[in-house]
Amino acid sequence: MQSVVMPQGGYVGSPRSPIGIGGAIAVHALAAGVFLLMPREMITVFVPPSLLTYAVPADPPKQDPVKAIPEKVEHPLQHPDPKPLIADPIVDFTFTKPEITTGKFDPFTITQPTTEKQIDPPRTPIFAQALPDPRFARDFQPAYPPSMQRMDMEGTVTVRVKIGADGRVLSVEKLSAASDDFWEATRDQALRKWRFRPATRDGAPVESERVMTVHFQIT
Repeated sequence: MQSVVMPQGGYVGSPRSPIGIGGAIAVHALAAGVFLLMPREMITVFVPPSLLTYAVPADPPKQDPVKAIPEKVEHPLQHPDPKPLIADPIVDFTFTKPEITTGKFDPFTITQPTTEKQIDPPRTPIFAQALPDPRFARDFQPAYPPSMQRMDMEGTVTVRVKIGADGRVLSVEKLSAASDDFWEATRDQALRKWRFRPATRDGAPVESERVMTVHFQIT
């Protein structure tokens, strides 16, 4: 039995085998033969693709959003020959004074229905002035004042009398008098003796006023 002495401080490999070296050579030779006998079509050469470049367009100018709206947009489903649209009529709600017409109806004319019967204008009542009652004609002349008679003085008195519905004098107002004696004599006679046919309105007796003139004359 042969012993192998290992030197200190190193590594000693095992001796190479001739069979291993021959096998390695045979494997390389076989690979080279297969490569040479391989058809050319099976050998593909890798060619990297070319780098394609293109020009980048500049930014388009900004447009006004109002002008950017297309003037006419056609719907893809629109009929080739659509019927024109009829716009709704413009209704004017400004009402004016309605005019009276015949045979014409205006749906926008507002009229107030009249349900009340037309009332005729009031009739002017018939008024009749009061007149002296002829049955008391002698009582209208007052007595001649003695003082005026002694002085032979004549004159007139004008008064406004208020006559009641019964024909009697309610009040006497002096308008003019030649003297106070003539006025007092006329006033007293009117309140005591004067009688009238009263004034009437549509035939009914009513109060009224009348101007009377009394003459004082010496005969």
